[in-house]
Amino acid sequence: METTCIEKHRYCNRNERAEWIARYRSSGLRLPHFAEQHGLKLGTLRNWIQKEAHESSLGRETTGFQELLLPSVAATGPWAAEVQLPDGVVVRLGMVATPSWIASLLKTVRPSC
Repeated sequence: METTCIEKHRYCNRNERAEWIARYRSSGLRLPHFAEQHGLKLGTLRNWIQKEAHESSLGRETTGFQELLLPSVAATGPWAAEVQLPDGVVVRLGMVATPSWIASLLKTVRPSC
């Protein structure tokens, strides 16, 4: 792969960025050395790698929860939702509770969840 996306356009599309990242990872070189050797800006290459990691991590968060589409209801109290488990444990959730946090909470409250 040539550095055409860097030299001519100063922009690489997603596939070109993925190719550069793959080449870096298989090179065995440290990031600064790889960037210098291929005429890439170190900060640009770092940004590509961080962006790829962020994008791939978005699809990885699996908590075992399924989204339920409910009618919009204004919260009348401090809780956005309340879940009662079969053994009687009640879990109340605020509006800012994320799926990963809820999963951690349920594992702590009831390890078999």
